[in-house]
Amino acid sequence: MTPAPSNNPSPDDLEIEIGESSAEAEALGEDPAHREGVNLLTLGKPAHDPRFLVGYPCLKQVLAHGQRHEDTEIGGVLLGRIWRCERGRVTEVTETVPAENTEAGLGHVTFSHETWQEIYNEVDRRPPELKIVGWYHSHPGFGVFFSQQDRFIQRHFFGGEGQLGIVVDPQRMAVAAFETRDGEVVALPGLLLSADHDTHAAAQGLLHKLSFPPAGEKRGVLQRLSEPLHNLIEGNGG
Repeated sequence: MTPAPSNNPSPDDLEIEIGESSAEAEALGEDPAHREGVNLLTLGKPAHDPRFLVGYPCLKQVLAHGQRHEDTEIGGVLLGRIWRCERGRVTEVTETVPAENTEAGLGHVTFSHETWQEIYNEVDRRPPELKIVGWYHSHPGFGVFFSQQDRFIQRHFFGGEGQLGIVVDPQRMAVAAFETRDGEVVALPGLLLSADHDTHAAAQGLLHKLSFPPAGEKRGVLQRLSEPLHNLIEGNGG
């Protein structure tokens, strides 16, 4: 994803400020593992602290969004809450907002100022306790990694404590996740997927179809070939 062009800013331009303050992130709350009626499933090998928790319907929506656009990248934002429990920080994703009216191709998706305005308008219609806690986009057919441009976006627009970046390859049914830690974008070892009694079996079925590359795994040949091309398409020059 590329940010909106800002070479000639005007008073109508949106200041894209994503992320919660440290005070908000330090709010105390419950340990998700103690919730009644909620099953926590593992995708990859998630760490205990910090923990990133994604609702099964949200992950399903992200994948479905990508599958509807198999020849172009898509994107959107993740809504939820960030808090601290007795075992550390928790980021929970409970809703998604797909980005509409974007400029997209096989190797890029651009959020215009109009796109952001639509996103903010949609967020305003959701419950007030929900905040933007991250973003997602797709790499249709060429693997789950963060390009240089993806890392730039994560650092500068989603670089707050607990902010999550998800990339999916809907053709390969692969998922990867990233966060900003001490100014660097790092891959997460896994995610926790939450499901209630009614969706538990469906969530398990989805997990059996998905792959989640271990953090630090050496990139495959296709990914090594794809990343420079992806950067070039995005205007990064590789």
